[in-house]
Amino acid sequence: MQILIAYTSKTGTTATCAAMLKDALASSHGVTLCDAGKETIPAPSGFDAVILGSSVRMERVSKPIRQYIARHTDALNAMPCAVFLCCGFPDRFDDYVHDGIPRTLIPSLGFHCFGGELDPKKAHGIDRLLLRSIRNSIREHDFEDGFYEGSLPNILPEAITRLADRLCGR
Repeated sequence: MQILIAYTSKTGTTATCAAMLKDALASSHGVTLCDAGKETIPAPSGFDAVILGSSVRMERVSKPIRQYIARHTDALNAMPCAVFLCCGFPDRFDDYVHDGIPRTLIPSLGFHCFGGELDPKKAHGIDRLLLRSIRNSIREHDFEDGFYEGSLPNILPEAITRLADRLCGR
């Protein structure tokens, strides 16, 4: 089976997740990895399955992924397809899918949350300041309320494994 994994990544988290998914699939499938922020995503017709991934920034799914879905909805709905999102607030995942993915897409392999990171060191400019402020706000709020356990959002390797297993029929 030939699988396309196309993604966009702002700070590298989605790229890391896409690479982890590729590694989980590469032993049994041919996998093409495409960074939609740097290259054109190939048409789905050349693949047996398509996985689309996006970071969520300012509560939005990336424009290249939204545009690809809009152009190829019928083809994607007719084949094994999945969408994964990387976000710093996994509890908002359903909102990101509802508000950010064209409703005409009904991926047979579903929507998946691969977690996310709030790491200011990976961001630049105003994004770095924003992430630092958000991260500090979470820590201060949770600490004051007695909930802070020292962890912030992380990549969810088990979610990546679940999608890979589903594609491999395990």
